Amino acid sequence: MKKYSFNLIFMLCLCYGTSLSQTKTSAGFIPGSAPVGFESEINAFLRNDSASFPPPGGYLFTGSSTIRKWENLAADFSEITVIRRGFGGSTQEALNYYINDIVLPYKPRTIVVYEGDNDLVSGITPGGFVALCDTFIQRVHGRLPGTMIYFVSVKPSFTRKQYLPVQHETNRLLKKLARNRRKTKFIDITPLMYDTKGNLRKDLFEADSLHINNECYAIWAIRMKRVMGIAK
Repeated sequence: MKKYSFNLIFMLCLCYGTSLSQTKTSAGFIPGSAPVGFESEINAFLRNDSASFPPPGGYLFTGSSTIRKWENLAADFSEITVIRRGFGGSTQEALNYYINDIVLPYKPRTIVVYEGDNDLVSGITPGGFVALCDTFIQRVHGRLPGTMIYFVSVKPSFTRKQYLPVQHETNRLLKKLARNRRKTKFIDITPLMYDTKGNLRKDLFEADSLHINNECYAIWAIRMKRVMGIAK
């Protein structure tokens, strides 16, 4: 009887230890290859977080390379505490996939999202993209009902001028979605990209004519802070 009790206790301890190990693994780094990719970038964020985790209540900026390449983000938004979590080439689907890794754990008071460029190029429809944005809203507010979410309009570019009509439709639907969801707003930066004659401004882009430069980011920041109610 004593031997049976000892074996039972041993097996329970073994199971508990295995369960604890699995919990740590699932809450730690992304193992292997993720179905949406970008696991190396996400793991880099997780390593940074393990060394110095951002305080709750910050302003999270996340999305594709438009956020990743915003190296002056902290300076352009010096009035607030920012968390930059952009991973180049990403899509809204990928952001939704990693929401439990680089969005919800920070418990941000505000989230700024820039996606859409890569989604539309990959063939997703405007309606499909906006549906993914709606999923993001629901998942954030399901855990963080007080968090404000801002979606930045899909930007025009010279490299992807053929996508301008579909970008316009996407922005229209995204604006409509934000209007119909609580604590969600749309920031339209598209007009800032054109001159007074209606021409797309070449001086706001890097040499690849796709990514924007620091001057453009600074212009965006002024508009974004006005919409977000951030005073100087």
